Amino acid sequence: MSLPEPMIEFDKVSKCYNQQPKTFRESLACLSGRSARGNPSEDAGFWALQDVSFNVKRGETLGIIGDNGAGKSTLLKLMAGITRPTQGRVDVKGRISSLIELGAGFNPDLTGQENIYLNGAVLGLTRREIDGCLQQIADFSGLGSFLTMPVKYYSSGMYARLGFAIAVHVQADVILTDEILAVGDAAFQRQCLRKFKVLQNSSTIIFVSHDLARVKEVCSRVLWIRKGRLHCQGESGKVVEAYLQAVREDRDHDLRAGRELHHEPEERRSGTGEVEIVEIGTCTERGEPRFAFRSDEPLLVRIKYQLHGHSHDLGFGVNIMSYAGVFVHGTNTFIHGMALDLIKKTGVIELLYPNLPMVPGTYWLTAGATSDNNWSVPYDLRERVCKFEVLSTRRDGGLVCLEHHWSDPVEHG
Repeated sequence: MSLPEPMIEFDKVSKCYNQQPKTFRESLACLSGRSARGNPSEDAGFWALQDVSFNVKRGETLGIIGDNGAGKSTLLKLMAGITRPTQGRVDVKGRISSLIELGAGFNPDLTGQENIYLNGAVLGLTRREIDGCLQQIADFSGLGSFLTMPVKYYSSGMYARLGFAIAVHVQADVILTDEILAVGDAAFQRQCLRKFKVLQNSSTIIFVSHDLARVKEVCSRVLWIRKGRLHCQGESGKVVEAYLQAVREDRDHDLRAGRELHHEPEERRSGTGEVEIVEIGTCTERGEPRFAFRSDEPLLVRIKYQLHGHSHDLGFGVNIMSYAGVFVHGTNTFIHGMALDLIKKTGVIELLYPNLPMVPGTYWLTAGATSDNNWSVPYDLRERVCKFEVLSTRRDGGLVCLEHHWSDPVEHG
């Protein structure tokens, strides 16, 4: 049994964009194809891609992920033939449809229907082919009578609807997409997703997106592009998880560096001072400082305190707020009936969340110490004292990821 043929092949592909010459001498060097130092002029340019090799089989849906500026858009431009590689070979077979810049080439003074013919011709369709799918495009767009109106009067959502409707009705062998399933309102996005899954049965699809949950859902294999190089490729779940872990580590490093230099400007502090909250930190379960967490990972809140005077019925509390100020969770030692009889002047108390159930986002911590659960007159209350981030591929909405299971439908009647 023969394997599916490759529809896309990249063989040691590199792409360099020359920087603008700064001097007259550099301009002459560029015209002669040499740099001032005698090296090829690309040496002074920006290498968007370096030595990238992979292939995509017929009928495969390949995801491409990476940070902004990693080289993902350059990969798509090379596949579409918009630009050529500086080094290496790119081979793409069959008709290509690009769902990248929806509506590119629309004439604002033409009606929606007239732009269907114009854009269809740009995508390689004959007039007869456009006639054959005109009604399907119109129905899919849902624009109705607006198709007789010039598109300069369209909203951005209407513009995207029409562009998507045209692009997905091109009978293409290879479809290039870039964040395409995020167009329009929620209902239209569901319609786009259904159409996308139909296209997977007949076309080879390249899917570029920052929506990691969607990448895992629709792609069988994923490439991770990092700083212009192919960092890794493989089964979608494994590559997405590796990328998410790297993002967490990078973000944690950035937040850690900022903490060392600055206090949070949003912090508010009040209290009588008998007990001082010296420091609040977020840590791993093993006590290692960390500021970015994966959803469902443990979170350890560490509070360092110092006693400056007599305290009666001492207790500590912690609140978690969303970045927008929505109260997510709060607890204190009084709720749990903990009697704290402190002898030494300094110490540490910790609060462990074994499985952090929050959806992705940034969250604030408030921590305090008080007497007899009376937070109107605390010893020390530090509001919005530090923040942490939660990363996840889950698509749940709201504030927390509640454990849940859907049943199969049971029909009655």
